[in-house]
Amino acid sequence: MSKLIVHGELMLYGPVGFTDFWDESGFTCSQVIEALAELSGDIVVRLNSGGGIAMEGSAIHNALKRHDGRVIVKIDAIAASAASLIAMAGDEIEMPLGTLLMIHEPSGMTLGPADDHRRTAGVLDTMTGVFAQVYAERSGLSETEIRRMMKDETWMAPQDAIANGFATSVSEHAPTASMADAAFDYRTYAKAPDRLKRLATERKAMGLPMVAAVASAPHKRKEAIMTEPNVAPLDDQATANTQDVNSRIYQLCTNMKMTLAEANKIVLDAKGDFARAQTMIINHLADQDPMGGRVTSHNPMADSNCSVMVARDIEDALYARIAGKPAQGRASEWQGRSLLDMGAALLEARGERIISRNRDRLATQIMSSGATHSTSDFPFVTGNAANRFLLDAYRAAETPLKQLARIRNAANFKAMTIGRMSEMPKLEEVLEGAEITYGTRSEAKETYRVKTYAKMFGISREALINDDLDAFSDTLRAFGQAAAQTEADLIADLLLDNGGLGPLLDDGITLFANARGNKAPTASALTISSVSAGRKALRDQKGLDNETPLSLKPQFLIVGSDNETTGEQIIAAITPSATEEVNPFSGKLSLLVEPRLEDVAWRLFASPDQAPILEIAYLNGVQQPKLETREGWNTLGTEFRAILDFGCGITGWRGAYLNEGE
Repeated sequence: MSKLIVHGELMLYGPVGFTDFWDESGFTCSQVIEALAELSGDIVVRLNSGGGIAMEGSAIHNALKRHDGRVIVKIDAIAASAASLIAMAGDEIEMPLGTLLMIHEPSGMTLGPADDHRRTAGVLDTMTGVFAQVYAERSGLSETEIRRMMKDETWMAPQDAIANGFATSVSEHAPTASMADAAFDYRTYAKAPDRLKRLATERKAMGLPMVAAVASAPHKRKEAIMTEPNVAPLDDQATANTQDVNSRIYQLCTNMKMTLAEANKIVLDAKGDFARAQTMIINHLADQDPMGGRVTSHNPMADSNCSVMVARDIEDALYARIAGKPAQGRASEWQGRSLLDMGAALLEARGERIISRNRDRLATQIMSSGATHSTSDFPFVTGNAANRFLLDAYRAAETPLKQLARIRNAANFKAMTIGRMSEMPKLEEVLEGAEITYGTRSEAKETYRVKTYAKMFGISREALINDDLDAFSDTLRAFGQAAAQTEADLIADLLLDNGGLGPLLDDGITLFANARGNKAPTASALTISSVSAGRKALRDQKGLDNETPLSLKPQFLIVGSDNETTGEQIIAAITPSATEEVNPFSGKLSLLVEPRLEDVAWRLFASPDQAPILEIAYLNGVQQPKLETREGWNTLGTEFRAILDFGCGITGWRGAYLNEGE
């Protein structure tokens, strides 16, 4: 049975994320997961921890949330920092009188050059946001308020925790073993209560090492922890006696998770020189770290979370750069960074070692990372950013004629039939004892199909090395606009077919025809009078049975560029001075201007919900162009292809009216 299970309860005492070899307190994510596998149904989790490794706390929180029964968290003394995150997993959170809960921003330690520190800062910002969401969901407070509380390092007694939504109940009696996690150095917290700081002072006076606020995972890992380092000034080291210096050296060795034998050797070799001991400890960690001191993690869950966060931030930064906009939020951390820097950061966040800092070799490694098909691959991240900009350009160039259409999902490229049933026959009176008779409906149909429109382009290795995205940005903009123009051309071609009368329908007659009553007998200019005649024509249309009046109402006035000003005047609101000056179409029509349509002709369309004329379809419901990527074959770099699966057709004729204009 797991050592964390005591009398059927899960005991989480000591540092989060590792076991302190001095008193064997502490627990890790893997230990908690193993213990949960032995428990089923409702469980009690007893928590007493001053904090530890942030991502371990997050992983334990998620493990508890996945448990198949209710989780009752009882804070036996303290749940600070990463431990407070664990507490939030409880369906019930009980705090006896005298206990404490604390939340604050995570912090971390990095050994390495400036870029490593910047990456760590970005990860910490992301973690703060993620953990704020957890606290906000539990408490019901806004994320803005939670972030303020985290920044202020907020300590809460049971009554405060209840009021703020961080606990559900307060009990009067704490368990017998209710002393706060004694191995933790609470002096590292800026606002820790005096009694906790005294606890640390008393432990130091006894010559016992403590887990300090900069505690990390095993020495092969430098990971962000939810604590704030508060290192003592070095000025007093010269006057400190040997015993005090040795105690500080032992404490630092404990923080770095060195073994007792390793700590003893450092103490003996340092000979009372604390600065020398610091150098020896750093050298020891560097020797033990195969990654050369770069920030990394041996926790797969932490690796995954980190790489996803970094990928999102870099995607946002790339999108802002391609679009020529300032980066927002965490993405601003990457503003001004080169493409090679971003690609290298993605590799490292995923746990890959940089083979070479040579620009050419690094570019090759970054580009070839796409073979893993991970969401943190540079080609994948670049593709996401590119797709967002492509869609911006596409939407900005969309034709207004799409407002006339009913949208349909196509499952394949086969011809689609648009069936139209006539109106239901009128209900007839049923005499006493008589049978109810069946009604019949007539049917008409049209067909069209979806086709694929596509082009390829690439971002070369040379562009990556030269940090050049200008041509890439211009190409994306052009492709987005081209996709929108392709749709506009296809829709306009339908309306302009057969000299502007539209395509032949299944009855062998064009969309607009005098025989249908949806074409003006005599062409006339766009005026109130001619629009009124068009409205009457729509109102008088009959259904497929040629009997049922449809009473269609025009909603859109469609014109070419030459009639735009006149169209605006037709629908404009005016203040009349006489009855004959009243504009009957003020506020009743929407003006759609499409320069692809011929100059003087104009059209009225009813709402597609009332009488659909135009139908457009996209394959599998993807209502936009999509961008796909692959490692370059025809070019050294990454290849992209923009694909639009689109089709359009005419579904009927009753909801539209044409005047060829003059």
